[in-house]
Amino acid sequence: MRRRGPRFEVDSRVSRVLVVLAVVASLAQPRAAHAHGVEQLASVAHGAQEDAELAIGRPGEARDTPRPKPADDAPATAPPAQDSRPKDDSRAEPDGPFVRRTADGRWKVTRLVPGDAGPGVVFEVLPRERDTLELVLAGRPYTLHLRGDEVAPPVEHAQPETLLVLSDIEGNLDAFVALLRAANAIDEHLDWSFGKGHVVLAGDFVDRGLKVTECLWLAYELEGRARKAGGGVHFILGNHEVMNLTGDLRYVRRKYVEAAALMGETVDALYARDTVLGRWLRTRNAIERIGDSVYVHGGISPAVAATKPTVKGLADALRDALLAETWTKPKEGLLAAAAGKDGLTWYRNYVQEPVVSESEVDGVLAAFGVKRVVVGHTIVPRVGLALGGRVLTVDVHHAGGNSQAALLEKGAWVRLFPDGRREGL
Repeated sequence: MRRRGPRFEVDSRVSRVLVVLAVVASLAQPRAAHAHGVEQLASVAHGAQEDAELAIGRPGEARDTPRPKPADDAPATAPPAQDSRPKDDSRAEPDGPFVRRTADGRWKVTRLVPGDAGPGVVFEVLPRERDTLELVLAGRPYTLHLRGDEVAPPVEHAQPETLLVLSDIEGNLDAFVALLRAANAIDEHLDWSFGKGHVVLAGDFVDRGLKVTECLWLAYELEGRARKAGGGVHFILGNHEVMNLTGDLRYVRRKYVEAAALMGETVDALYARDTVLGRWLRTRNAIERIGDSVYVHGGISPAVAATKPTVKGLADALRDALLAETWTKPKEGLLAAAAGKDGLTWYRNYVQEPVVSESEVDGVLAAFGVKRVVVGHTIVPRVGLALGGRVLTVDVHHAGGNSQAALLEKGAWVRLFPDGRREGL
């Protein structure tokens, strides 16, 4: 092992053992105080007001009422009239892996591991024949199976007998794991145990929380394991994924700003197009039809439905924009319908005033040939049906202890709690 300042190059023969031991140690060892000289970088979390929903964390905040509608595309440099958000005291800590594909087709892996004076950087390039990585996830050893070039998943699927839907986890790994376990979608080892069941992750798994990397890797790995078992994991892009992928980093926690600086990166580079997670996110859909329902993060406005777009057209428009070298602001056409102010990732008026009428939602359903729209994004006190059963809303305040999901089993939707309790909708 050759030391280079705070960085280390690790022989691949011992890297897996070293990294797992280091990450395990971090779970039990208090972090030493450290100064990274990157205080100025934390300012990316303080920009224009986006929306009460986008405030960082707000521990203990009552989030059981609809949140104000955001001003889309607010300038990142415009200061808020008054920044009432709590101070973000998070600091860089062991994190990763962050994985890129090298020019010769191998995997370059970077991690932050514990050190005497704070986290240090460990990196390795995997042997050409190796495509697995070990890490500790939710306190358990876990193996990632890296995949090659990601392709776009299908946008339409047959109705499975069992289907779990949750959204807006926002880096809360404990809530994510608890709901998956409660539905029997994973076992105690975090392995897929849902058989041919499907899980829909309806956006906003990034920002706010401090386990964003872990949540993304778990979703990524379960997608592959589910596919092999005949089931499915559907990661639907939310407005926060799009923000992170397009350089709008106002609500990234300080922890990740510091971590990126330690690795000689910017935060947006952690999810660049040449990274495994960055490529994976960019190729996911913003909308999918499963059986007789359509799944989006925010909603489908009557105005968008009136233009008669297809599910594929909407999904492709955002995907193409995210994969392009330069991000095009969603001002018109299908891209605006997918990610603009009243697009799929932002729309709120199934819950927030002015709430659309049932007849307007009927027009949306008719345009897409479905019976229901399933959404997250706008907070509700309980997972449940709205607008005469035409809309299923699943965004609840996980960080505040009000964690729930929707579960379809035996032909009926139920409200699922982390302890396994079920209530009919």
